[in-house]
Formats: sequence, C-alpha cells, structure tokens
Amino acid sequence: MVSVLLDWQGWGSRWETTPLTRRLPLLAGLLLLSLFTALPFLSRLGMALLLLGSGLLWLSWSLLEPPAPLGSMGRLLLVFLAVAVVATGFSPVPREALRGLLKLILYLGVWGLAARLLTRNRNWWNPVLAGLLLGGLAEAVLALRQLQGGAIALATWSDEASILLGAERLYGSLGNPNLLGGYLVPVIPLAMGAALHWRSWPSRLFAAVTGGLAALALALTYSRGAWLGLGAGLACFVLLWGWFALPRLRGRRQAVFWVLLVAALMGVVTLSGLLEPLQVRLLSALAGRGDSSINFRINVWMAAWRMAQDYALTGIGPGQDAFNRIYPLYQQPLFNALSAYSMPLELAVELGVAGLLAGIAIFCHALQMGLRQLKAAVATKEAGGWLQISVMAAVVGLGTHGLVDTIFLRPEVQLTWWLCIAFLATSQQPPRPPVNHP
Repeated sequence: MVSVLLDWQGWGSRWETTPLTRRLPLLAGLLLLSLFTALPFLSRLGMALLLLGSGLLWLSWSLLEPPAPLGSMGRLLLVFLAVAVVATGFSPVPREALRGLLKLILYLGVWGLAARLLTRNRNWWNPVLAGLLLGGLAEAVLALRQLQGGAIALATWSDEASILLGAERLYGSLGNPNLLGGYLVPVIPLAMGAALHWRSWPSRLFAAVTGGLAALALALTYSRGAWLGLGAGLACFVLLWGWFALPRLRGRRQAVFWVLLVAALMGVVTLSGLLEPLQVRLLSALAGRGDSSINFRINVWMAAWRMAQDYALTGIGPGQDAFNRIYPLYQQPLFNALSAYSMPLELAVELGVAGLLAGIAIFCHALQMGLRQLKAAVATKEAGGWLQISVMAAVVGLGTHGLVDTIFLRPEVQLTWWLCIAFLATSQQPPRPPVNHP
C-alpha cells in the first residue's frame, strides 16, 4: 500500500534537469522562511496563498526527484490523514467536514515541505528558526506596546466575575490573549536553544532578547493555559539540559549551572510576588467552578464528551466548522463554544477514537525520535543537542497548553507545531543519485 502511494514520486525525473529544479531547495527554504517570519501578521488570504504554495512546491519537488523513504512519522501521518478522510466521509455535516479536511491537507503540505527540505539540507533549520524568532520578537514588541496605550483594550477578554475586571491583557496582533500565549509558548524554548547553539554573539543576543521579551509578553497575557504550557516546556528543557549538559560540566561550570537554575526559579517566584494580578490569576486556578472561565470550560468539556461518545467510531469530521454545526445540539444553555477547548477531546469529537490514538502516537513518536537524535548528539559530542532539546520542549509546551485550550485551531500555532514535528522526524540524508529511465 505504501509503495503504491510513493510510485508517483520521481515520475518527472526522466526529464532533463533544469536550473529551476536545482533551485527547488532554495525556493522551499525561502518560502518557509517567509511563512514563519510573517506568520502572526498574515491575513487569511495571504496565509492561504502561502500554504497552497507550500503544498504545490512539495508536490513539484516530489515529482521531480526519486521517492524518499517515507519514514515512521510519515506512516503515522498517513494513518492520521486516512482517519480524517473516513471521518469526513461519515460526517453528519460533510460539507463543513470537507473544509476542515482541506485545511488539514494544507497544514500537512507545510510539514511535507519542511521535512523534505530538512532531510536534504539540515542547515536550513537555522534560517527558518531565525525567521520564526524574528516574527515572535515583532509580535512580543507589538503586544508590549499595549502597556503604553498602543492598542485598544479588548473588554471581551476580561472575566466579568473576576476581581481583575478591567485589567488589560496583552493580545498583540492575534486579537486573543490565550492565542498570543499559545503562539509564544514554543518561541521561548526555541529562543533558549538558539542562544545556546548559535556561535556568533549577535545571533545569541538576538535569540536571548527574543526569549526574554516573549516570556514577559506571555506572562502579561494572564493566560493560565499558556503559563501551564510554558512551565511544562521549561521543565522539559531543564530536564533534558541536565541530561545533556551536566555530564560535560566540571567543577565551577557545574556550580554555575545550578546557580543559574536557582536564580531563574527565584526570578519567577519574585515576579509572581511583585505583580498582584499574577497572584490572583494563579490562585484562581484553584477555585474550580468558582472561577467563571474554568466553569465555562467544564461545561463545554461535558458537552463535548457526550458528542465524543455518540460519534466514537468515526467522529463528526475534521475542522471547527463541523464542530460548530453539531455542538449546539449538545451545549448547555448560555455555554456556546467554538471548540472543545481541549485538543485530545477535540480529536475524539472530530475523528473518533482512532483519530485520538493517532494524535497521541504522533506526539509520543516525535519525542521518541527527538530523544534518539539527542542521544546521538551526546554520543558524538555534537553541539546540535541544544536544538533537539529546544524543539522537544516546544512540542511538550504546546501539547500541555492544548490540553486546556483551543489554540491548535489557529494556523499560527498549528504550523509552528508541524514545523517542530518535521525537525524531530527527519535527519539529513545524502542526496540521491538521479534515476536513469530508458
């Protein structure tokens, strides 16, 4: 079955190689660089054009070169896509589900292009990462300008039942504090990894400033889900850092490591103590249904759980549009919602049990492959281990935030996720010799 799916690749390699085909990796790199640099600022039309261009470029590249090995992650994604196709076919709202399926295909086109590029030339990760960090830096600066009255406060994102009513939450160009937090969650560990991996001091300074401003902007979104995601991502980073770095450190350097770690923890505690809104927001997470935001989510989760039970085999079909058509039949009065506010529950509702299991398998397998790459880096004493550490921390952070929020329904977050998955799922391979056709 897999061989049938790969047979079409390389069909065009019988033609004479042209300068354009030789420049396909450069075109792919520039396209991905443009996409991730401008990601938080793109209009929906601009986003659609770049996603379509990525998919068409991947298709063209695959036609003009011999088929590359599909890989274990590629097989998992084929299973995930097949489940989505089945869910679309059995959906009670097929038209809306088809729109969701097309969006998923566009996202996977970006994954395919990034995976092929990184397999061909791993060095492209650094410029694409720099573009992603540049976009994150611009977004963080734009969001922090709100503190000087640089934007109109969005009162709709204030909790009317909270004593923080009227407190301004940063939202940047994304229009939603929770979404801004979700977009910045992976930027911070990626910036930390870049600051440790890159060699030139200007590059390190750029990464460090990006990580610091992104962390400050994320803190001031007052998004508890983003705080949870960042905490999980940083915990993953520190654990892997300890495994990767501590065996290399001796004497004073090891002491410096622990001093920096303790100083970072004390900084977080101090910041929480100085800013009263942060304290209130943190303590509100323990209020359960006493907090209106948590109460809202619990009611949505209960309704979505009933949906998942009724459509356990095939789901209702992929995408937010399908959810919006079916959810009103299950919602409690006054608790309308755009999604299940939990990615595992969303997968169960949209794609059934098979889709949920496939999503969990993709997450776990990506981390497994990242650990395998990190072990190889440690064994060969390469400096590239910082990249694997930062990308795994970004994946863990996004996955944790996705447990309690709806961030994956927005392309700014989901495309960053697929870029990280592409990095963890690939390793550079030598270029394949051209195939001589009779």
